[in-house]
Amino acid sequence: MSAALTGTFVYVFISVFAGRDGLLAERQQREQKRILAVRTESIQKTNNSLKLECTALQNDKEVIEGLAKKLGYVSDGDKIVKINGLSFEQEKIYDAGTPVKAREPEYLPEWVSKILGIAAFLTVCLYSLYQDIKSGLFKRRKNPVFMEGIPVYDLPQV
Repeated sequence: MSAALTGTFVYVFISVFAGRDGLLAERQQREQKRILAVRTESIQKTNNSLKLECTALQNDKEVIEGLAKKLGYVSDGDKIVKINGLSFEQEKIYDAGTPVKAREPEYLPEWVSKILGIAAFLTVCLYSLYQDIKSGLFKRRKNPVFMEGIPVYDLPQV
């Protein structure tokens, strides 16, 4: 009975900690979820900024004029002055980053857990058998002596 208990315990222990739905796989998935959430938040901020800029360009004439001047366009009545040595702010380049794909978590296959459970069962079973043999449980006993049909056993006197 203890061999079956030990084998089952080893199988369940390995499955819970290193199996497909085990704690190690869950930790890897939580880390991937955190990375994806950070990337999603960054892309969402860029998207919100672009939506706001698009809405402003579609609806506000002053924003369009400001952007045109920033790009080097002039309107009627503007005076152009060129100053050497001044650098103008570069256009902001939006980067959505590289695609991030979720990976399959690493885990021990089910057959490994089963084999280790069976190995633990056999180890404990063989150890128990060895202990029984060592204690003399399987020694040949003396044949009983029959006296008038009643078996009499050779028992030690206490």
